[in-house]
Amino acid sequence: MRSRINQFLRLCEITSVFLSFSFYIFVWSKIKKESEEKRAIFLRQSLEKLGSVFIKFGQMLALRPDILSDIYCNELYKLLDNVPPFPKHFIEEIINKELDSTTAKLFSKFDFIPTASASFAQVHKAQLMDGSIVAVKIQRPNIKKNVDSDLSLLKKIAFIIDIIFKPANKMKKIVEEFEMWTQNELDYELEAENIEKFNDLQNIVKDGIRAPMIFRKYSTKKVLVMEYVDGFSLSQIIQANRDKNTDILKKLKSLGFDGKKVVNKLIRNTLEMSHVYGFFHADPHPANVIFNEKGELIFIDFGIIGVLSKKERVLILRYLRSMLTGNFDDAFNSLVSLCGENTSVNLEDVKKKYKSISEKLSSTFSSQTYLEQQKKSGPILVETLNLLQRNGFKVPVSIVRYFKAFETIEGLIFALYPELQIKNMVKEFKRVSILNIIDSLPASLEEINLNDIMLKLISSIEDALLLK
Repeated sequence: MRSRINQFLRLCEITSVFLSFSFYIFVWSKIKKESEEKRAIFLRQSLEKLGSVFIKFGQMLALRPDILSDIYCNELYKLLDNVPPFPKHFIEEIINKELDSTTAKLFSKFDFIPTASASFAQVHKAQLMDGSIVAVKIQRPNIKKNVDSDLSLLKKIAFIIDIIFKPANKMKKIVEEFEMWTQNELDYELEAENIEKFNDLQNIVKDGIRAPMIFRKYSTKKVLVMEYVDGFSLSQIIQANRDKNTDILKKLKSLGFDGKKVVNKLIRNTLEMSHVYGFFHADPHPANVIFNEKGELIFIDFGIIGVLSKKERVLILRYLRSMLTGNFDDAFNSLVSLCGENTSVNLEDVKKKYKSISEKLSSTFSSQTYLEQQKKSGPILVETLNLLQRNGFKVPVSIVRYFKAFETIEGLIFALYPELQIKNMVKEFKRVSILNIIDSLPASLEEINLNDIMLKLISSIEDALLLK
């Protein structure tokens, strides 16, 4: 009975915030002629009022530029997920239940003041008996129950929104995707598997990029023990450059930090991980990439992973390569193939609309450096997905994640090394085109400037792969 009362009260709270937001967006903001930026801020503040599950929902929406505009996505990136830490006795209870032991028996040192405290978990710095310094991620007590309760209410709200507003992207589908994401994020064994797979692949690629090492012996579905990562996040480095923070910049110089090398490494690694292995970190936000004292780039927070099938890898590469070489017809056909055939759509009409977008994208690629670009190419790539969705195509989530990761990496290029030559990016796409087919390329061939005949050969091989 009490749980039903609590759920009813929670529904009232959510409904109140939802009605307030709707009134502001559809009535007040139009009367006052508020900017889209202010409306985005109001959405972020509304989600923060509703707490953990809705904050996480907003964070997921921030990675879906096919649903919300760039202004909304950028604002939702700022969602604050800081909550008061849970008490020491809960830590001991969870450690005892999950690992059948105590912090005193497992760790020679354990800092009960968390280094981070978020809605789903908190992280503590500790030292294992063998001297290893580790980060201990502990799931919040009863969070699964709270998440399930709020998801149930969120599904009801989605049902109402779909009936009243009839959006192109059905809220029901978005909430179902969010439900799967939260279930995955609450399973630390799955997160450990993703991190280990990422590291296994990085051992093949050997680019000086990796994730923290996992200590499986001390990890369960609710407790994750991993290597403690010390260093500077790329967001700290970007901020230090903007603020001209001499202390941090001197330290980075002594560690050999070089924006050009970091950017080239990220581009090369992201393309190879995505297109050769079909597995990539789907949220390479600068706060999730750390530069350590060894000069390594360490990715953290594996809540969202991108997985691409062989077909998707071939078609994305073909699309991007076609854009780079000015073959707009092939680029459009590749996009349509990614989304599946839709006989109810007038393809010629969509193609005409696509042409103006492709011309904008082509102009960005024609610049000598990223610094000279009038517009970033990432948002324009996302615009093409929006065009397809508005015209009845279903864009797979994997493709949305890829393009969003591409957009985020491009943001890092602008922040760390805007002088990057566009032709270097083109060269990497060509190199990965071949790697994607034969999985390895002799070093002697890597610098070859592929001519039209070679590109036609690659397209023919790709066609054969797609027919498998």
